[in-house]
Amino acid sequence: MNDPIRDAIARLGSALDRLDAVSIRHLEAERLRLNLETELGVMREDRHELARLLDHERAARLDAQGALAEVMPRIESAISLIRPLAQDR
Repeated sequence: MNDPIRDAIARLGSALDRLDAVSIRHLEAERLRLNLETELGVMREDRHELARLLDHERAARLDAQGALAEVMPRIESAISLIRPLAQDR
């Protein structure tokens, strides 16, 4: 014959085990969510740093292009002066 108190205690133990398992899964999910949020924050910081570096490189490229535009006529002039001398030799 089944003892109703033992059956109730067994059901309570089983329910507590399930509650414990759910609690552990919930804590793991929360830990995973926090890890993902941290990783996302790092990725955002990296993206901002890369954007800053890209802006810096674009500015440096524009500066170099401007300097080349200033120097190129003088280089072409020097070439046009030297070329006839080199052909005479």
